[in-house]
Amino acid sequence: MTPDQIERATSALVAARKGAAIATLPADAIPQSDADAYQIQDAVIARLGERVGAWKTGVLPTGVFVAPIFASAVHTSPATLPARGFKIIGIECEIGFRFHRALPSRPLPYTRDEMLAAATLHPTIEVVDSRFQDFPSLDRVIVLADNVSNGGLVYGPAVAAKDWEGTDLAHPRIEVTADGKHFADCTGLRAGNPIDLCLGAVNHVNARGGIAAGIVITTGTHTGMVFTEPGVTIAADFGKLGRVEVSFPT
Repeated sequence: MTPDQIERATSALVAARKGAAIATLPADAIPQSDADAYQIQDAVIARLGERVGAWKTGVLPTGVFVAPIFASAVHTSPATLPARGFKIIGIECEIGFRFHRALPSRPLPYTRDEMLAAATLHPTIEVVDSRFQDFPSLDRVIVLADNVSNGGLVYGPAVAAKDWEGTDLAHPRIEVTADGKHFADCTGLRAGNPIDLCLGAVNHVNARGGIAAGIVITTGTHTGMVFTEPGVTIAADFGKLGRVEVSFPT
């Protein structure tokens, strides 16, 4: 994409964040590759004066994808997020890793051991939102440019390594409730192992400036995407992996 095309896509997404959702990006500013989408992600962050507080990751046919979550949208549990701040409220229960030590950009990729030595495991709830009117109908690269429909992230307390080592992190037990009533089923992480996904994200971000201390990487939904309504409190109990809670008051 040309700088002008990136500017038009950025302007459209910034306007949609501040106002009404849009159908899609301008026809002459649609990303043609993941690399284009990542340039738009970076440009939106810069335009809004935001910084990265977390990254979400998963797997697409083209490989691991990564999208930023603004620092202003990352919260510790229990969190209270006014519903008026969202166009939609989707819930995804995930396993995340928070980095207590920076992993600065370097020529060589980071190893699994280096990643785990720098991070702690946390239960998380990703809040899904979108700047598009019907994001599931759009090409994945357009959704990638919009940070893969991220609206926020809530993370629970750190879990000691002794409490999760040897656990099947792709299939943990998670009980999800809305105002105390059953809300979503835990179907497992279809994209792979959370540790492998986190490492893939670390090495993607290694080329985009590295991982700062305090950054969280969340590794994909174990429950699918389930939508809730304003006024509800969502809680996800991961058993020995902890608990995370978020409320959406009207």
